[in-house]
Amino acid sequence: MIIARKSQTYEALSATYDLAHERWLRFAGGEAQCAFEGAVTALLKPGTTMLDAACGTGAVARRLLRNADGPVDLVLLDNSAKMLGRCADISANRVHGCMTDLPFNADQFEIVTCAWGIETLNDPGPALAEFVRVTRPGGHICLVFCADRPTRSIFGAALRHRIVASGRGRFLDNRAMHQKAIIAGAKSVQTLHCIGPAAAMILHV
Repeated sequence: MIIARKSQTYEALSATYDLAHERWLRFAGGEAQCAFEGAVTALLKPGTTMLDAACGTGAVARRLLRNADGPVDLVLLDNSAKMLGRCADISANRVHGCMTDLPFNADQFEIVTCAWGIETLNDPGPALAEFVRVTRPGGHICLVFCADRPTRSIFGAALRHRIVASGRGRFLDNRAMHQKAIIAGAKSVQTLHCIGPAAAMILHV
């Protein structure tokens, strides 16, 4: 029921999401986004199998593909059909599905990414376990999410309040996320350096 309500929220936001998200990156989450994209770009090799879970409008996937050294075997997954519809220009397999019950085989991907999606769940644990399940041994899971850390500006604080009030997500405790990742089966967790109310981390599988 909670997942269904989140899906309906993002269906309604699909046309205006990118504009609102640009404001979030400008005033609050931009440093974490840069750390996340830098880490993923460094890991991408030609032919890499990658899942972008909760891909949204595909804005992050487009930037990652532009920075890749060669073609990437990409799968985009989102629980909102309208969001997936905005990804039609991306060379990828588009799948309508949920992070907590991924319709993929075990050990299918070398990289799994999730940008600004895990915080929309009531409990990130099941999704993290699914990410680990579908990632090959030696692979990586790259996350960036709203985190319960100080905001740098009054406008950033206002954006944070709006995100929570609108039901678009929660601000997660970074240490708790580290623990949940280990419980989910990650061999190690690397937290990337960034400030603001956001965090970026890599789970090594």
